Amino acid sequence: MAASRNIPNVLIILRRFVPVVALSAVLAMAQTPPPDTALTVEEVVKLNRAGFSEELIVTKIKKYAKAFDLSTEELVELKKQGLSDNIIRFLLDPTQPYTPPPPLAAATAQPSKKYPDDSLAILTPSEPGLYLFNAKTPSKVDLKVMLGIHKGKLLKGKSIAYLAGPSAKLRLRTTKPIFYLRLPESKEISDVVLISLLEKGDRRELDGIPGLKTGLNPDDVWPFDQAEVGPKLFKLTPPALTGGEFLFFLVGAAEPDKGTFGKGYDFGVDADSPAKKK
Repeated sequence: MAASRNIPNVLIILRRFVPVVALSAVLAMAQTPPPDTALTVEEVVKLNRAGFSEELIVTKIKKYAKAFDLSTEELVELKKQGLSDNIIRFLLDPTQPYTPPPPLAAATAQPSKKYPDDSLAILTPSEPGLYLFNAKTPSKVDLKVMLGIHKGKLLKGKSIAYLAGPSAKLRLRTTKPIFYLRLPESKEISDVVLISLLEKGDRRELDGIPGLKTGLNPDDVWPFDQAEVGPKLFKLTPPALTGGEFLFFLVGAAEPDKGTFGKGYDFGVDADSPAKKK
């Protein structure tokens, strides 16, 4: 009878003890790495390429706790693969203490550049080029390629750059045109020169050495006001132009070996008298 009375007590103890044993077994399984989790150098390279932090990769190497016997050639290859010296050191000896690299200092925020208010700046297309506005509608000026010829003897002669056609397609009647120039990232406003072209029959010639700012005839170079009204966007205001053929010449665009002697945006000013520089 005493044995039968103890049976319920045994059942109560088992009910309390069995879940604890089961939980302990689950935790033990989670903490025991499976036999196929051996770390390889290839996996370390893969983690590094995937952008994982050095600290995480070193932690994984230290957890694996086995040194890799790497030859000089293998070390050189790992360096080429982008592994840091720290990661390579822990591959060779995972037992050494690890000190995480100091956090990068936060970059000092640069104040955004302030541009003058200009109602047409926001209407200028984002594509690089020269634009002329009619009211609030921008028109893109064609970019022309200058051709070239050589006059005189091979060594003592000179090269002449020219635009085909007796006159520009874009004709202006205003004496004070205003342009908006969106420059590509590779160009600066100092690379832009306003020049007058010499009308000769069926073409317009550039007097000077194509592609060189210092080689241009100073009498053909016209000053103009420029104001940066947006990122790489400039408002160009030439002086009063009273007649002739003109070109916003891009310095450094000449490639004589390819048959081009420069590039630029051409336009003509229709007036009763030739242009006179002030």
